[in-house]
Amino acid sequence: MPVFASSLTATGVFWACLSLAAAILSCSGFYLPFWIQGALFNSTEVSFGSFRRCSYPRMKDDGGVQIVHECGRYTTFRDIPSVSWQVTTVTVGIGAATSLLMAFTALAACCVADVVTKRAARILGLVQVVTGVVIVIGGAIYPNGWGIREVREVCGGISDSYYLGTCQLSWSFYLMGAGVVMLFLCSFLSLWASRIKPHSYRI
Repeated sequence: MPVFASSLTATGVFWACLSLAAAILSCSGFYLPFWIQGALFNSTEVSFGSFRRCSYPRMKDDGGVQIVHECGRYTTFRDIPSVSWQVTTVTVGIGAATSLLMAFTALAACCVADVVTKRAARILGLVQVVTGVVIVIGGAIYPNGWGIREVREVCGGISDSYYLGTCQLSWSFYLMGAGVVMLFLCSFLSLWASRIKPHSYRI
């Protein structure tokens, strides 16, 4: 009867679980549109992500303005109102997807023997570092778009690149930041994740 085994050490199992948690935080932070928060017409709370927005004005047939109290993404990639936000969407999206792929690979090693060797674990850890750096770069580019009209309307009319005016950073941005910190920690733990050396495969 085949034996159900793991190629990971106890540290490796923790690494795999932490990798999954980091991926969930990174992906959730990327998708949820609560990166910055402000108020429209001094009463309606408005939130922005890089490609989604909550609560936005829409012109009515009679020429008035109606506030739509829901979250949604921009219709097309080109509709994202800032080139910086477009770059952020691509970079952070790639980073979040890669972190999820790394997490699934690490979890597979928890259940199946000979999936991840010491060398492979270190390569996965290196990819996690690169993934974290890519997300950080995307997050650092995002504030360059704070000077666009949509943001100025909800940030007191005084926001500009890397200056939020009356708005503030919101919780999903911090969620993504926590995911990045965990990715860096995962890369460190990957050094002791596997018990299998590259030459020790069984035939």
